[in-house]
Amino acid sequence: MAADGRAGGESRALVYTSIATAAITYGLVGLGSTVRVTDSGMGCPSWPLCYGQLGPIFHYHPILEESHRYLAAIVSVFVFATLALALRSSRLPMLRRAAKVAAGLVVFQVLLGGLTVLARNAPWTVALHLITGLIFLASVTVTATFAVLGDRYRGLVSTARSWGFWSLGTTLVLLFSGTLVVGSGAGAVCPTWPVCFGNGPGRLTFIALLHRVIMGTAGVLIVAYLMRAWRDGDRGWRWRSVFLMALLALVALVGAAVAISKSAPAWADVHLAAAALLWIALVVQTFTLGAAPRMAEADTPVVQKAR
Repeated sequence: MAADGRAGGESRALVYTSIATAAITYGLVGLGSTVRVTDSGMGCPSWPLCYGQLGPIFHYHPILEESHRYLAAIVSVFVFATLALALRSSRLPMLRRAAKVAAGLVVFQVLLGGLTVLARNAPWTVALHLITGLIFLASVTVTATFAVLGDRYRGLVSTARSWGFWSLGTTLVLLFSGTLVVGSGAGAVCPTWPVCFGNGPGRLTFIALLHRVIMGTAGVLIVAYLMRAWRDGDRGWRWRSVFLMALLALVALVGAAVAISKSAPAWADVHLAAAALLWIALVVQTFTLGAAPRMAEADTPVVQKAR
C-alpha cells in the first residue's frame, strides 16, 4: 500500500512538473518573440553574461534579453526535473523517450542561443533558433501529454492521426516562413490582406505572398484533419477541436492585423504567440486522438479500431 502511494505521488509529481515545463516553455517562446520584434537581441552582445555581468542591467533592451536568458535557465531546470521523474516512472517508454528528446533539445537550444548572439543575430541563426524552439516546445508538450494519458496511450491506434502529422509538418513550415517574413522585413510590403497590393521589392513581396499561401494550405489541412478524425475522438477531444478551430481563425485575423499595420511590433508579437498556441493545441490533438477513455468513464479500456 505504501509503495502504491509513493508511486501515485511520483506520478502526480511527473504530471504537474511536465505541465509546468510546457507552460513555462510557451512563455519562453513568447518572450523570445518580444525580444525579436523589439530588436533587443543584441541588447546583450556577449554570452552567456551580459556585458560581463551576472545581475540585471536595467535598460530596456538588455533587460529584455537578460530576462529571456534567465527564463531559459529556469526552463532547463524544469526539463531535467521532468526527465528525472520520467526515468523513475514505470509508465510507457514513449514518455521517457520524449523527456530525453526534450532534455537534448534544451541543451542544443541554449548553445544555439549563444551562437545567435555571437553571430550578431545573423538571419539564419535567428530562424534556426526559433524553429528549434518550436520543436522543443512540441517535445515538452508531448512529454506532458504522455504523462497525463499514462497507460491510456496504449489504445491510440487511429489511422486518422497521419492527417494530424501532415498538419503539424505544414504548420512548422508556416512558422518558419513567418520567421522569414519578419527577418526580411517583408511584412511591411503588403499592407493589404488577403491579397497583396504592395509596391515593394519583388523578393519581399514573394516572401510575404508565400507565407500567406502556406497559411492557407495549413488551414485547409488542419480543418481536413479535424473533420477526418472527428469520429475517432471522444467528447473532450472534440471540444478541444472546437478550441483549435477558434485559434486558427484568431491566427488568421491577427495575421491580417499584422499586414494592415505594416508589421507593427505589438501585432507581430501577438501573432507569434497565437501561432505558438495553435502549434501546442495541434500537437496535443494529434497525440491524444484515439486514446482509451479513463477507467472512471468505462469499465474496460476502449481501443479505437483503425479505419
